[in-house]
Amino acid sequence: MKALPELYEQHKGKVSDKWSLYLKEYDELLSPYRDRSVNLLEIGIQNGGSLEIWSQYFPKAIRLVGCDINPNCAQLEYEDARIAVVVGDANSDESESAILSHAKKFDIIIDDGSHTSGDIVRSFARYFPYLKPGGILLAEDLHCSYWQGYQGGLYNPFSSITFFKRLGDVVNFEHWGRPGSRSTVLAGFAEHYGVTFSEEALAAVHSVQFVNSLCVVKKAPAPENVLGERLIVGETEPVLPLRETLSASPASTPDQSENPWTMLDRAPDEQFDTLKQQLAQREAQRADLSNRLAEESQRVSALDELVQHDAQQMQSLGEQHSADLRRIEELKGQILQHQQRAEEMERIVAQVWSSTSWKATSPLRIVGTQAKHLRTLGGGASHLFKHYGAIGSVRKVLEVMRTEGVAGFRHRVEQQVELQAENDYAEWVRLYDSLKDEDRKQIRRIVAEWVDPPLISIVVPTYNPSAAWFTEAVDSVRNQLYPNWELCIADDASTDPAVRPLLEKIAASDSRIKVVFREQNGHISAASNSALSLATGQWVALLDHDDLLPEHALYCVAKAIIEDPSVRMIYSDEDKMNEKGQRYSPYFKCDWNPDLFYSHNMFSHLGVYQKQLLDEIGGFRLGVEGSQDYDLALRCIERIDARAIHHIPRVLYHWRVHAESTASGADAKPYAMLAGMRAINEHFERTGVKGKVELVGPGYHASYDLEPTPPLVSLIIPTRNGVELLRQCVSSIREKTDYPNYELIIIDNGSDDPATLSYLRYIESPTVRVIRDDRPFNFSALNNVGAAAASGEVLGLINNDIEVISPSWLREMVSHALRPEVGAVGAKLSYPNDRIQHAGVVLGMGGVAEHAHKQLPRTAYGYFSRASLISGFSAVTGACLIVRKALYQELGGLNEELAVAYNDIDFCLRLKQAGYRNIFLPSAELYHHESATRGPESDPAKLERLAREEQYMWERWEAWLKHDPAYSPNLTLERQDFTLAWPPRVRALF
Repeated sequence: MKALPELYEQHKGKVSDKWSLYLKEYDELLSPYRDRSVNLLEIGIQNGGSLEIWSQYFPKAIRLVGCDINPNCAQLEYEDARIAVVVGDANSDESESAILSHAKKFDIIIDDGSHTSGDIVRSFARYFPYLKPGGILLAEDLHCSYWQGYQGGLYNPFSSITFFKRLGDVVNFEHWGRPGSRSTVLAGFAEHYGVTFSEEALAAVHSVQFVNSLCVVKKAPAPENVLGERLIVGETEPVLPLRETLSASPASTPDQSENPWTMLDRAPDEQFDTLKQQLAQREAQRADLSNRLAEESQRVSALDELVQHDAQQMQSLGEQHSADLRRIEELKGQILQHQQRAEEMERIVAQVWSSTSWKATSPLRIVGTQAKHLRTLGGGASHLFKHYGAIGSVRKVLEVMRTEGVAGFRHRVEQQVELQAENDYAEWVRLYDSLKDEDRKQIRRIVAEWVDPPLISIVVPTYNPSAAWFTEAVDSVRNQLYPNWELCIADDASTDPAVRPLLEKIAASDSRIKVVFREQNGHISAASNSALSLATGQWVALLDHDDLLPEHALYCVAKAIIEDPSVRMIYSDEDKMNEKGQRYSPYFKCDWNPDLFYSHNMFSHLGVYQKQLLDEIGGFRLGVEGSQDYDLALRCIERIDARAIHHIPRVLYHWRVHAESTASGADAKPYAMLAGMRAINEHFERTGVKGKVELVGPGYHASYDLEPTPPLVSLIIPTRNGVELLRQCVSSIREKTDYPNYELIIIDNGSDDPATLSYLRYIESPTVRVIRDDRPFNFSALNNVGAAAASGEVLGLINNDIEVISPSWLREMVSHALRPEVGAVGAKLSYPNDRIQHAGVVLGMGGVAEHAHKQLPRTAYGYFSRASLISGFSAVTGACLIVRKALYQELGGLNEELAVAYNDIDFCLRLKQAGYRNIFLPSAELYHHESATRGPESDPAKLERLAREEQYMWERWEAWLKHDPAYSPNLTLERQDFTLAWPPRVRALF
């Protein structure tokens, strides 16, 4: 048979080119394969002549497959049926499938493709696993790996020649002396080029041979690639005795875990590039910090001057305050005198004619009114001193009087007195959360009529409990109006000798009480599992050993189970109880809210689970103590539909507050917060969520991953005149937003101001489009026009009076909007005076809907931190709303019947109706330059339009407006501050 150089010299068909050195080397390397039934793959065939030559060189070949990215290769035709051509990028899944359709395995693979380092490394990772044992891979033209244009360089850590050098280390894997896998040494290439190396394939690399610009990699079964046993032959040993000690011994490798050159995470040359980038970033940060330091120095100087000025004012105010206090005491004395005088006059007027009495006491009625007014102001002052102290009160008074005047200060005091009355929880409990004897009788009658009521097992782990508090906890169970319960107690090896007799006495007092004593302390998760093992009920309720259940708690739970057989998890509202037994700080929760649940454990107390569900997940998990109930709920929701989670909007749990309980705040048990963070992150891993949670002040903040190249976002900004607001809006977006891929679409609704028109012409560019629309103002229609013109995968509805605060606003909002279960994402908007304008929307408030936490300080946490934690709301404002374009189009955009008001609410409710969640994202902060003191519209046409749009909302969304699932029926619809509802809007107990 002719040698390969001779075949090349005599070839007359399609053009092929090879270096002369290659022909000689290939003839030596490939001659053993000439008599075999081989499959050959060549990546990069140009004119296709090489395949004709290979068909002659391998007469017994089965398949000769060529692949080339050039579409003109589709024109190549061959008489030899063994030859096949695949047109496409060899490193695409489509081309890989096409290649493997011709042959599943190959004996010879030749990479003569683009010669770029990235393509060579990717081709090796993709096709070496398809090389047969005993096969050979040839990578050509590696001289290109020294050139920048081919992703190379003499010392480039990620060049193709460096990659094949690393394969030499893979061949010698057994001698590394460190734990890990063969792919460890290629981790940098895997990350740099986005590939994965098969450990099985790497174990089959037998040898790596270099010839000028050529690398030869041979493959063999993994057992043939180890060093094997040491063979010693001969009989005499005049120098060293080897036969007995080393004969047939395997190779041994000393431990290199202390060798710094072995234990590096990455090769030094790979780290150099990373360190170089980090150094550049640090230098940029240093320069930025220097600038900020200079700015801060200027601010400090200015603040020093302000402090001195304020100190002088404080001294003056302190003197005035002392005078005011003296005046208050004088007034109190006068009031007392008036009261005494009134009593005396009452005795006198009883003796005179009625007509005369009215005339005589008229001045006294005036005095009485003044006295009442003074008492009101006194109550407000008391609140001020209680919360701010003497000096703090003066500062607060100064701030209010400076910004709102004397009348404003008086209004604030009266408002605070009114608010205290409206939020009097003790009075609210007396009126709406206390049972009368008739109520108890009625509940017992209802329970007696139930057929096969569920048995509820109450699980209580104990460890050195306070005898008094634990006895109260047990009594709260004994006093339940619903009798079908069992109390399952597990003592976690208490060290207090008084505990065991107490538990034994309690167990002996009621057959429904079971106790198990653990021999070793295992912490709360293990103890809870021990208590759970005693449970025989269909349902399990969790109770801490120092907390209390109100007498109707289990009745409400059983009623929910009977009314909805599909329910599998139940939670209720809760409040706290101090050491004096006084109830306070009620947490009136919303219905099931997954995003709020990822921000803090809203399920918590009273938590009730279907026993079968707890059995399925294996009970409590060890290792998350402190947040074991959080972890339990997380693992349960992974197995059930969200519709199987039921909320009872009643306080069914009293959480006792003392120094060691988490009820006193997250700081009481900081390890519990860390355990909760771990539990959520592991839940994300189990459920395939690409994201993580981190601790923030009042809870957790969930962030979700974006792709390396995030989608284009089209920000739609309707405007008319008002150039200063528009300029501020656009400039803040362009200067502060750290999201890299967005366009602005400005809908000009008939601007006629020359300055505005000039500005619009100035900013227009490929990334800032201006669309003219002169129709009468219709906010919905203008946004729909922008959406139709948008190129982005994601839309942003942005008012023209928005100003960016947080640079990450768009990145975070988009990351949530891309979640498949999410509809609209709303931002936290504040007025320029740093008071909240929008932190979610509450339905039914103020007629149709109102913004939650309105006028609260921007940095305030809000009601149970809902102003500062990610949570679901039924709606968010359209002043800054992010949504996927596909969803927007699916719903038909904003409703143009609602030209001005409620179009965003209607859109959000249609998203909810379609099964999506609307999210409030407090970390996305922007200013909204809407008037914080805007009064009601008085124009008759506008009032008529508003009434018409309000009527539309009630006709379409009445059920939602009457019950907002993201809000509590125990909270008011009269204010935006989450104060109590008088009366609550909950269903009757029976």
